[in-house]
Amino acid sequence: MNFFASRDFLDAAAAVYFKDRDTAVEDIRIDKDVLRLLVVDGEKAVTRLLFLDYHEPLKASEAKGHTRKWHFAQRVSRGAIAIDAWEQQGRPPGELAPLIDWTPFRDFSDYQELLLQRCHGLTRDRERRGRALEARHGRLEFTMDDRAPDVFVAAQAWKGSQLRDKGLPDFFEDPRTLEFLKCLRDRDALTSSTLRAGGRLVALWIGFVHERSWSGWVFAYDPALRSFSLGHQLLIRMLKASHQLGHREFDFSVGAQDYKLSYATHGRVLGNIGTPSLARAASLTAANILRKHNARLYARALRAKWNLGAGLRRAQLFATAADLR
Repeated sequence: MNFFASRDFLDAAAAVYFKDRDTAVEDIRIDKDVLRLLVVDGEKAVTRLLFLDYHEPLKASEAKGHTRKWHFAQRVSRGAIAIDAWEQQGRPPGELAPLIDWTPFRDFSDYQELLLQRCHGLTRDRERRGRALEARHGRLEFTMDDRAPDVFVAAQAWKGSQLRDKGLPDFFEDPRTLEFLKCLRDRDALTSSTLRAGGRLVALWIGFVHERSWSGWVFAYDPALRSFSLGHQLLIRMLKASHQLGHREFDFSVGAQDYKLSYATHGRVLGNIGTPSLARAASLTAANILRKHNARLYARALRAKWNLGAGLRRAQLFATAADLR
């Protein structure tokens, strides 16, 4: 099962987002699929959380047997497709979670050859900028799991600024965001990868490794050094480490951004299962139309939703996370 159905993730979510509420981990049946979810107050199945990227149905051998029924869930994996095939189909509608399947690549150099064939310019440009970064700012040092105190501080500043600049909600404005990440760290279920130049932190990725799959949520870099392609500098080192450690995949999570597609070999196709309520169906339809035709207005709507939620949280009127991802 994937990380979002694991006890580490679900217990941390319960501890941070549902304090003083009765919670349990249960297998929930929606149509023909079974998901492992939090159930709050003995009745509500939690299918959406800030850090719950997507669901993956349980295999028959993983399900516990007795299941509660629920009506609807978004972003459920419906299988994988090769990126080339997805592109040939004209990037069909629906959400994609790009990934690298390491199975065909005996050596990391084999994967690097694929990158050269696919995006020769990007590869050479990254290498050139990496050499310039090291020449001007000092030796580059990659750390797979960096627990130095400046990592969370930089993540909050850099990612928050990036989100606000795009007009998107800054999820670090909610103090539970850092609390959740620290809760996973206390469980040894968080991986914070960094790149430093001459000792200076320049890029970071905060995520997890679970059942030989590496993924994450927070990818950010020092905006003062953006000209050095810092995200690509960190990412290629993470990919090399992932392959060397014998991972089965590197998961870029939800979103078919161009940089992900440059590196990915496959993608999980995500869809909805079950039947939403009338209100939820109307909300989904409106959101999809807005996202497709006016991305800027969609971002503003998300930001307004987050601000409303923040006000309600301050008034302690509810304790669930906003659906921002």
